[in-house]
Amino acid sequence: MDTLKSEALAKRLEEAEVAVQKAYAELDGSLESWTVLHAAKRSYREAEADAVVMLGAQAALALVACQLAPAELRLAG
Repeated sequence: MDTLKSEALAKRLEEAEVAVQKAYAELDGSLESWTVLHAAKRSYREAEADAVVMLGAQAALALVACQLAPAELRLAG
């Protein structure tokens, strides 16, 4: 994962976490506040799932690169 994608993902996760915290802080029992909380939690789960996919893809690429590398490089890494 390149730096720009990594930074964008970190920013998205941070914003989603702040939205969840804000929604909890403003939870007053009204239907609207519960709706805001559920939407914030959904956004966080989506950002988290994207992070898992990106990080999983990165790990898979590293594994493939390791398998294709000469034995000397695998031992050095």
